[in-house]
Amino acid sequence: MIKPEIIRKDFPSGFKAQVIRRKGFNQRFFGIIVDFGSADPQPVPGLAHFLEHKLFAAEEGDLSLEFEKIGASVNAFTSFNETMYYASGVKNVGPMIDLLFKLVGQPYFTDENVAKEIPIIQQELAMYQDEPDWILGDRLLRGIYGDCNLAIDVAGTRESIASVTKEKLQAVYDENYVAARMSFVACGDFTDNQVKTILRQARKLSDQYLRPGKPQKEADLVPFLPSGQDWNLIGGEVPLFTAAIPLPNFKKVLASRDMSQILLEIMLESKLGAASHWFASARQAGLVSQPLQISVTYTRQGAYAVLLGMSPEAEELLDQIKAELAPDKLFPKKQEMEMRKLFEIHKRSWLAQTVRSLDNLSGFAVEMAEESLDEEDLFANVEQMQAMNFADYRAYCQELCEGASINTARLLEEDNQ
Repeated sequence: MIKPEIIRKDFPSGFKAQVIRRKGFNQRFFGIIVDFGSADPQPVPGLAHFLEHKLFAAEEGDLSLEFEKIGASVNAFTSFNETMYYASGVKNVGPMIDLLFKLVGQPYFTDENVAKEIPIIQQELAMYQDEPDWILGDRLLRGIYGDCNLAIDVAGTRESIASVTKEKLQAVYDENYVAARMSFVACGDFTDNQVKTILRQARKLSDQYLRPGKPQKEADLVPFLPSGQDWNLIGGEVPLFTAAIPLPNFKKVLASRDMSQILLEIMLESKLGAASHWFASARQAGLVSQPLQISVTYTRQGAYAVLLGMSPEAEELLDQIKAELAPDKLFPKKQEMEMRKLFEIHKRSWLAQTVRSLDNLSGFAVEMAEESLDEEDLFANVEQMQAMNFADYRAYCQELCEGASINTARLLEEDNQ
């Protein structure tokens, strides 16, 4: 894997910047990431996401229109862990960077523009609240973690959105949008002089727009139900089911939380994925026709795995999944040959996918921005994954899964109670 040239600068304010040189790309990508997401403490759930929306407002109008005038596109997203604002275009590099810093550094909150945004975000939330997978996920995470931010949708709730005021937005902005919690990334085909100019501009604008402050603190883990629970929800039109697995022993493997996430996803894919013996048997028995969707999420407040699938025989299938993931069944002797083979297959697949990701300019830049906040190193993880053997992988997964419990929810039709 050929590592692109990355020039990094840490400024006295705590603000960080990196320029990633990718030769042969016409497009240039710029982003500012904030170490503040929906799971972090905030006056009401969803405030981080609401803030993301309102920072596009300026006294002279919608800032996205200013990006359009210079031939650039702009967007943003909020996750559990962070908020990111980014722009891309071919020309007008300097003005694009100027506008990006203005967007994050010059908020304009009024009673009128906040009130106008409330129904817009409520409608955004309502669009997917009726989706069966959202209903199941909401039930499970609230059942496991209660009403903390980790269990609530990134956008918040209808009630929390309605309670947002300009004062709440300003308070959460002042606390979190500080230099030490923010990082800048540029990605594209830049000359040496352009790299120097971009870094000088980033320093000047961060000093102009961003106040000093303290880095984000590690949070206490959110408590969760100690034993597995099962919920049945009535009124579903499709036989969806989901399982959520809190991971109280989730921690860094080889100095990386990303590596822990990768290894657990490989293990779950090997046990329950499309190439597993379990899936082949379940499909042959008519219990399932499509592979499960498998993911592992980690935040400062906690980590968990989620499995999502569809089956008219969900109860039986979930019993099988619980049996497959029992502590003494994660790596049974009789499956060792299969688990070794699947580890190598998924390992090669992850490595190939990571190499391909370098050709996605914006996706790679976002990944590197996130890593700058989390002190992760994608290229170190690639080397460590290449060198990892099955015995170490097995030991890491077993340790990461200590104390885990499986919680389930399924949708039932009215006449299938």
